[in-house]
Amino acid sequence: MTEVSPISGRVETFDSSAVPRCERGPWWEDVLSKTCAPLKLNVSDAIRGSDFNARAERRWIDDLSLVEMSCDPCVGDRSAAHVASTVEDCVAVLVTLSGCEAVSQGDDTMLLRAGDAVLWDTQNPIRFEVLEPVRKRTLLVPRSALHEVSGRSWSASEMTFHSDSPAVRLLISYIALMSATLGDLPTSAVSAARNATLNLVVGAAHPDPSTDSITGAPGLRAAIDRWIDARLLDPDLSLASVAAAHSVSVRTVQRVYGMTGHTINGTVRKKRLARARDELGRGGDSIAAIAYRWSFSDASHFSRLFKEQFGVSPSVYRSKLHERQLAS
Repeated sequence: MTEVSPISGRVETFDSSAVPRCERGPWWEDVLSKTCAPLKLNVSDAIRGSDFNARAERRWIDDLSLVEMSCDPCVGDRSAAHVASTVEDCVAVLVTLSGCEAVSQGDDTMLLRAGDAVLWDTQNPIRFEVLEPVRKRTLLVPRSALHEVSGRSWSASEMTFHSDSPAVRLLISYIALMSATLGDLPTSAVSAARNATLNLVVGAAHPDPSTDSITGAPGLRAAIDRWIDARLLDPDLSLASVAAAHSVSVRTVQRVYGMTGHTINGTVRKKRLARARDELGRGGDSIAAIAYRWSFSDASHFSRLFKEQFGVSPSVYRSKLHERQLAS
């Protein structure tokens, strides 16, 4: 089997019926290693020496690949040594169509049956055991493509699937539809299909905390507060940018802050006013310059908000602070 360059819509087919029976185990290991990620494979003892059957088809969607496969019982192991010795850096969405398979990542083992899905990372060891003849569909996405769409780095520890999530069900349905129609898509539509796929993967891998227990809100609130503190000088800091940076919806951010009677805009404004107050006491910059630096529209607007927050105008605050400094 030779490796080919990715061509959108092209189908590569691998079928064990053309392979001598005694060679099918090593052949299937080679197919999986090249279409998914390098691994070690063993044919199940239950059918060793008998008629092991397997088949795979790979299609390209620009830099993404969709692999549909079926196989008899076998065991595959992508060890730490495989990870260290190869350059694959992909996120894979595995959807079970029929049969039964156990997939282990770290200390977690999942039993997958028809309709189940799991997200796995080629930078992590993984082990699978096909317990009965299985059909599955695997979408492989380069991590760099996910960075491109989400605008953030992806950590393996972040990537979990909640199989009952509407976002995951939508992704599974979309992958099935794409599998059925990819060969008929015009070239102009492939890029759109690729981008839609990426956005659905991001949405499924980072579910919206608005559907989670309220106990998760304090941690998200603390993370957002830290993120805001580091970016208060950014004039483009907004509700939308906060939500995008934390891979949640605008509504979720509003909900998390609303639980304590706050808003993002109000929180940012108070933090900026506090920083501006510190500068009033430290340096000789004009009130207008300080107002501009902390993204207030003008000195008058800044003065009004400052007085609402601290009970005195910026000029009075600076004057009283100066008087106290002289008296001390």
